[in-house]
Amino acid sequence: MDSKQAVTLEIEALNRQDVDGVMAFYRDDVVFDDVSLPEPLRGAAAMREYMAQFFTAIPDLHIEVHSLFGDERVLAAEYDLFGTHLGDLDGHPPSGNTFRVRALSVYEYDGERFGRETFYWDSATMLRQLGLS
Repeated sequence: MDSKQAVTLEIEALNRQDVDGVMAFYRDDVVFDDVSLPEPLRGAAAMREYMAQFFTAIPDLHIEVHSLFGDERVLAAEYDLFGTHLGDLDGHPPSGNTFRVRALSVYEYDGERFGRETFYWDSATMLRQLGLS
């Protein structure tokens, strides 16, 4: 499958909150670099845990893609990320508030799976919209 199809299908799995479906697109040695975290997550187990926690906190998490661009090795997706805070989020109890922020993910693709994703997003705005900052 080509890189754009892989990103599109991975985002469809995200929109279903399907951790296994998402992780099927990543290598075991994936580096997931959420720029809001102090260090990148290394390995599929760390990324799986991060995804599961985020889906628990935001069970209706959704991505609305605006554009995909790049080539077969490096591809970027620009999108809106939105949902409702209905579960524990980094020690914050559910607020019931919604958020919507712009985001960009840059994927490195080896022709079969993603070896790296860098996730750029405005986590401060999300926390403000949820009433957590």
